[in-house]
Order: sequence, then structure tokens, then C-alpha cells
Amino acid sequence: MIDCLIIGQSDADFDKHVRMLKFSFGADSGVYQDLDFAFVTYKGQHYRALEFINLVNRERIEHPLSNMDFLWPTIAVLGSFLHKHGLTFDYVNRYAYEKELLQDKLAQNRFRVIAITTTLYVTDAPIKEIISFIRRCGSDALIIVGGPHVKNRLAEVDFTLVDKEFHGVGADLFVNSAEGQMTLVNTIRCLRDGGALAGVKNLIWRKDLRPSVPAQRDDSLQTKPRGTGVVIPISGEETGWIGEHFVFNPVLVEDNPLEENPVDFSLFRREDMGEFYSLATAKSCPFACAFCCFPTRAGEYRYIDVPHVEQYLDNVRSLGIKTLTLLDDTFNVPKTRFKEILRMMIRNNYGLRWNSFYRSDQGDQETIELMAESGCEGVFLGIESASDEMLKKMNKTSRKKHYQTAVPLLKKHGIHTHANFIIGFPGETEATVKETLDFLEEYQPDTYKGQLWYADNKSPIWKRKDELNIKGIGFRWSHETMNSDEAARWLDYVFANVKGSVFLPEDGCGLWSVFYLQRHGMSKAQVHEFLQAFEAGIRLKRQDPSRQELPDFLVRRLFEAGTIPGSGPVNTKRMSTYAG
Repeated sequence: MIDCLIIGQSDADFDKHVRMLKFSFGADSGVYQDLDFAFVTYKGQHYRALEFINLVNRERIEHPLSNMDFLWPTIAVLGSFLHKHGLTFDYVNRYAYEKELLQDKLAQNRFRVIAITTTLYVTDAPIKEIISFIRRCGSDALIIVGGPHVKNRLAEVDFTLVDKEFHGVGADLFVNSAEGQMTLVNTIRCLRDGGALAGVKNLIWRKDLRPSVPAQRDDSLQTKPRGTGVVIPISGEETGWIGEHFVFNPVLVEDNPLEENPVDFSLFRREDMGEFYSLATAKSCPFACAFCCFPTRAGEYRYIDVPHVEQYLDNVRSLGIKTLTLLDDTFNVPKTRFKEILRMMIRNNYGLRWNSFYRSDQGDQETIELMAESGCEGVFLGIESASDEMLKKMNKTSRKKHYQTAVPLLKKHGIHTHANFIIGFPGETEATVKETLDFLEEYQPDTYKGQLWYADNKSPIWKRKDELNIKGIGFRWSHETMNSDEAARWLDYVFANVKGSVFLPEDGCGLWSVFYLQRHGMSKAQVHEFLQAFEAGIRLKRQDPSRQELPDFLVRRLFEAGTIPGSGPVNTKRMSTYAG
């Protein structure tokens, strides 16, 4: 028996997802309006950018292009960790495109646990779909779900509601940890050796799994304030909780240092690697932007030293990987380490083309020159606002002058610049929005994306909720200077008036996709032409919501710009999976 089958990210049916959101929340809701910037409609079907390119080239490409066309990093990390601790694993990299492979594996019914990762999920829908598929295939393995989606759910609502919602998901176990690798190991060992699940820290388990060894109930104990039920007291740790459906074991913070847990690429199928990979050299973020709760949830900022980065890159080169995405939220922090990494990359002549996030206030001309020489082809700039007033309110360390210096230098050295902005953060006004628009028009980053501020009740700004008169949550809010409806109109205003930069939807086509399409034969100019045509389609429906269907002239333009030069014959088996 194999200890664990790991299932990677699933790119759910997007057309179905759009219709579900519209039905559930309404076309005027913030969540739907945010998604509306990501797709166009052709013959009644909703398409994101890469999906439309697949439609254009459906008779000419071997397999559908996808933002997940590489070995999923979570699988690489989990699999390597399990192997290190003496456990066996198998995996399905891309559920949406590998259902037949998963069905074949499940037919053998030889897995102790099936682990579902949730790195990019924001709803339960894709998790439920995968679990339903597994159950239909007749597997009796226990299903465990972990990752950011689970952790975020536990941070936002009370245990009573989580208990009910997790019951609706249909899994047997959940991991309550920002990391969770060791929790998975301990769970598998417990199941293998007949131990008590109540002893596994950070585990949430269905009460009827092991009725002979439940967590001890003591009705004399006080209940936790965020739910009804009974606490499980553990000295020095966060207490556990017994709900109607699940037992929430006590929580103990995991720390699995990157340098002690490198990915062992020899454990994975070479055909799943391709020419792309995503790599992290750090955890968390050293900054405390007022709109972002990531550092709070991810813990202290930690990074591996340059020799360990070199070992990682040596392994990447040995696999023939040509394009690398650095996942660190702040890859160029600290500055001295970043320059040492760049010089090491130049010295070793890796021949890699890479992209990353970039903090403009943590670099200089020498840094950018080294980046270009080492193979950097693009950076994601979390600019958020071009107003110093707003940057200060956001607790950003960068100022407009840093972006005014960085963007021209990056472009001069051939590095693609993508600028991301937030509209509507507390303090936003007409004047600050127009400062951002003026910056975009003057400095013209290659691509940009504006998005509505999301009122997250776990973000630092929430501590000033009463002071700033913040009301509402999520995409529906108001504060002392603006409300979400006004911010949405200003977002449309920026979108309608930016002429010098190309809109990049991000959802279904992000910065990585620009380089991915170039590796598949499209020139940078062709990618931009396609994105401009796609943007024009979005602009038309934003200006007049009754015009959802693409007009013929834009369809022709999209088909011309989206045709991949020199594509080979279609692999009908794989394409049927996409078309299904």
C-alpha cells in the first residue's frame, strides 16, 4: 500500500464558475465585478485569455495551455517531505487534465490517504468536485485537505460554522497549519500504526473515524468564545475543540525550514517537469502593509542563504528547466543577499530566464543591471498606489519616487514590468486615483492590473476600523472617503483611460503567462497584441453591460493575434479532456 496520493491544483470549469457566482451573488456584487475583468464571452461561453488561445488553436496544439503547466510546487514539497520521513507517495499533478490518470490510480485502491492541496482556492467548489470524483471511483482511502484555504477559513469564522461547512465539503480530515507537512506525516503514521488521532497536533478529524479513541470530553470545562462545544486543554498550547461533526485537535505551530527540506526532483516524473518551475527561497514577508494579512498568517520572515539557493538552482539546471518563477513575496530583500544571488547566477551561467516580485525601494541601478545580466525577464511590482499620501496610509515603505526610478530602468534593460494597483483603500479620493492614472500614463509599465480594495477583517487596517468608519467586509464596504460602488466606478475610469500600458487580467493569465506564451512560439509583440484585443473585449462590456458577446471584428482580431506560430497537430485525447 502507498501511504499518500497527493492531488495538485484543479482549474475548475471557468464558464460554470462565472455562472455560479452571478447566480449566487448577482452581477452587481463586488465578487462578480472583480471577476468580470478576467473574461470575454464568445458564442455564449465565458473565456479567460489562455482559454481563448486554446479555443483558437484547438486543432493545432498538443495539449491545452494552462497556468499550471508545470510540476505543482506543493506536490514537490509534500512528496519530498514524505519521502524524507520514510513514507511513500504518488501524485496527480493537474486534476482537471488528468482525471483518467487519477481514475486508473484509484482503481487499484491502494492508498492509505489521499491529500488534496488548496494553494489557490477561494471557495470549496473545486475541493468538493475532487472529493466527489474520488468517491465515485470507489476509493475507500481517507481524504485529507490542507493548505491556505483551510487555514484561512479557520481564521475568519467561528468553529461551529467551520464544523458545519467542513462536513459539507465531504473530507475525512483537515490540516490546521500554515505549513502542515509534519501534520500530514504524523497523521499517516497514526493511521498506519493504529494510533489515536486525538494525539495528532493540528489535525481536524471526523468524529466517527475512531470511536474507540475520541478526544476526552469534560463538560465542566468552559467553552471557547468562538463556538459551542467542549475544549480539550493541553498545557502551553492552543486548546482543541469538539464539534458536532469534527474534533479540532490542539494547535502547535509547525516550522519546516526550507534549507532542511529541499525538493528531491528525482522522485518525480520527468515529463511532469517540462521547462518551467516555481521556487521559493523564503517564507512570509518582512513588511507590514496595512491591507495585507499574509505576514501575520505566515509568521516570521525567513530565507535561505546563498549557498542553499545555489544548490536549488544547480538542481533546476540539471533538469533542463529554462524558465523559473521565484515565488518569494520579497525576493530582493535583503538587498545584499539579493545581489549575492544575482552575482552567483551570473558566475554559474545558468542560462535561466526568471521572473519574480520586486520591491522598488529595495533596489538601485546596479541591482537592475545585475538582474538583466542574470536572466531576469520580468517583475511583478506591487505598487498599489502612485500617491505618496495613500502609500503612507497603506504603511508601504516605497514612495512614488522609487517607482519613477525603477520602472524606466527595468524597461531600459529589457525587463517586463507589471504594475499592480489597489483602488479604494481607506483615504482614497478622486485626487489620489488620478495620481495613479497619471503615473500609468507617464511611465507606462508594460502591463498593469487594477483591483478593488478587499476589506479583510484580519488585515492590520482593521484595527483602525472604528477610527476610519469602515463598515462592511469583503468587496462590499464603505469608509470615511469612499464606498465600494464609488471605487468600482473609479476602477472602470482607470481601465477606460489607460492607453500606454496593456491590461493583464491575472486571473487565468498573469505575468508568468506572458513568458509561457513566448516559450510556446508567440513573440512578445504578439502576446501584447492579443492582450490588447482581449482588453478591448472587456472594455466594451464594461462600458455597456448589455454587450456581453464579442463583436465580429474583435473575434477576428483575437483569432489572428492568438494563433500560435508553428503549432503541431492536435493530440485529440488530451484536447477532448479540455473540451469536455
